[in-house]
Amino acid sequence: MANSTLDQVQRLVEQLSPLDQARLLAYLAPRIASVVASMPHVVPGSPQGPTEAWKEFCRLGEALAASDTPELETLTATVLAMRR
Repeated sequence: MANSTLDQVQRLVEQLSPLDQARLLAYLAPRIASVVASMPHVVPGSPQGPTEAWKEFCRLGEALAASDTPELETLTATVLAMRR
């Protein structure tokens, strides 16, 4: 995906409500999981393979959690509520 397309998608996601962001995440998670599952142990272009990718995933999750606004329900809380 070109950077300009990624930038466009990111701007669109920012316009979504937290609930719609959670729905988008629920839609993307299985797709990403299937791609990651089919990847070889060392991904070309990644420094250390899947371990580094998971660290980056967790880092991004922490950054997202830190950017949540207190007056709105967090994305994590929304996802957890949807799973119940």
